[in-house]
Amino acid sequence: MNRKQYDGPEKLTPTTDAGILADSFFERYAERVPAAFAVTRGVDHTLVYANSAFRDLTATTGGAALGAPISNAFVGHDAATLTIVLDRVNRTGIVARDRRLESAAPGAPAWCFTVWPESSDEWQAGRLIIEVREAIEPQGALSIQREVAERMLLSALREGDAARGAEASSGRANFLAAEGRRLAESLDERETLNAMSRMSLPSIAAWCMVDLIDSDGAMHRLAIIHPGPEEQRLLRALEGRWAPEFGDPFGAPAALERASPTIVSAGIDATLAAASHDPLTLRVLHAVGVGSLLTVPLVIRDRVVGAVTFVGGAREGVYTQHDVALAEALVSRSAHALDSARLHGEAISLRRAAESANQAKSAFLGTMSHELRTPLNAIGGFVDLIDMGLRGPVTDEQHADLIRIRKNQQHLMGIVTDLLNFVRIGHGRELYKIADVLICEMVATSVALLEPLIRQKPLSLDAVPGDGTIVARADPDRVTQILLNLLSNAIKFTAAGGHLSLHCQATDDAVHVRLTDTGIGIPPDQFEAIFEPFVQVRSGLAGRDGGVGLGLAISRDLARGMGGDLTAESDVGRGSTFTLTLPRSRTPEASQA
Repeated sequence: MNRKQYDGPEKLTPTTDAGILADSFFERYAERVPAAFAVTRGVDHTLVYANSAFRDLTATTGGAALGAPISNAFVGHDAATLTIVLDRVNRTGIVARDRRLESAAPGAPAWCFTVWPESSDEWQAGRLIIEVREAIEPQGALSIQREVAERMLLSALREGDAARGAEASSGRANFLAAEGRRLAESLDERETLNAMSRMSLPSIAAWCMVDLIDSDGAMHRLAIIHPGPEEQRLLRALEGRWAPEFGDPFGAPAALERASPTIVSAGIDATLAAASHDPLTLRVLHAVGVGSLLTVPLVIRDRVVGAVTFVGGAREGVYTQHDVALAEALVSRSAHALDSARLHGEAISLRRAAESANQAKSAFLGTMSHELRTPLNAIGGFVDLIDMGLRGPVTDEQHADLIRIRKNQQHLMGIVTDLLNFVRIGHGRELYKIADVLICEMVATSVALLEPLIRQKPLSLDAVPGDGTIVARADPDRVTQILLNLLSNAIKFTAAGGHLSLHCQATDDAVHVRLTDTGIGIPPDQFEAIFEPFVQVRSGLAGRDGGVGLGLAISRDLARGMGGDLTAESDVGRGSTFTLTLPRSRTPEASQA
């Protein structure tokens, strides 16, 4: 702080350190009251404020020089006694009232002084308020003014502290918000670690070192990033060379030993010698300049996965409680960002593994399906030859057996066809021939194909109601495939004597075909699962009701491939409703129809 000598009536503006600029009324008042006041700070009792009465009183005994010890203002008096009292108040926080300050000059009057500690969250800073007067009892208005001035000065100092505290708190919150955004900019783990290596504590310009602990307990130190280019050049020599070891007084070893932050502010040279592990590392650290060390454990889901050590400059101060709280909050945000990045990386790895497994499964199913079609077609051909009598006479019993063989061959061919369709759709190789189709007409055609099965069970079926002119944009063959799948399932899962109904309707943008049955129904928690491959209602995974559980999966994929969808509603034990939705045609002919 620059020292400035004040003599005469010149106005002394209160300093920011004194914390009383916020109250201009007090400033004007304190400059005019006859009571002599001053404010000191620190263990050396540096003068940081003096009102006009104090300056006038000490004008002949050294003068009030800001930035100098207050004892310099009392040349010719027992300044040693003043210093002793100031030290005691600074140490104990107890007010010292009406202490005498004798003059060394013969016949010169003695002075009295009173000292108050300025109480605040940072009282340890040693800020004191001193009032000085001649050693006579104050009378009347002077006594009242002195008392009022004491109280106003203490109040102003406290308000200044509160204002600075609020400003510092706001600054820390803004800093944490900015650092949180920077740490969360990327979900890539490497980028997140790089961002963590660039963290700092602005109050004492502390850069940091980041240690990580692997799942097997191995510790390693990330490359250190220093904000100074010259220091960064020196620290590059430590990349891959300086690793934490058990027993180190800071870093990951300290975090494993103690769950709370660790501060090393004394014996830095010995600490560096113990943790450097080789002469080159120690020389580099001394060249960079290392001051106080603050290690904060890096914790993810109650497990210590590393540590962040903040390194103050060799000439910087020690860490305060605010610095430690800020460091803990910053490391907590780092842990959250690192956890998110790791989870994202694991999700990507799992997705890639699942995609690879799915591709392998599809390739296997496609190969096996093609391999099965050839012998199944041969079986069907030979059954037809035998049944036609080309290999000799066939009895009625043999005809019946050949019919059963043919039905099983056709059933297997249907399964193989489903597998091939599933593989083809899953690989995006399904081609659609989109055209305008009369949807109610297609529904009636599909019902006619399965009408023998409906009568055989038997089931009742409503006539297909709806506007026969409704036109959808779809692939006719794929729509027929979907409707046959839905009708086959309804017949399969509806008991004899049950009921089926079909209904067609249209909205401005879509065409809806609803098939309702009175079958076993679908539990609500399986509305989505039934559209997954190889899943059936009754048994979960396919196997108990025939087929391989691909019909609904293929049908929904085909519907979505045509720009529509397939959904389900159900009441267990009372039946289900499947709704096929397709885009409505926008052609003029369809509108007129």
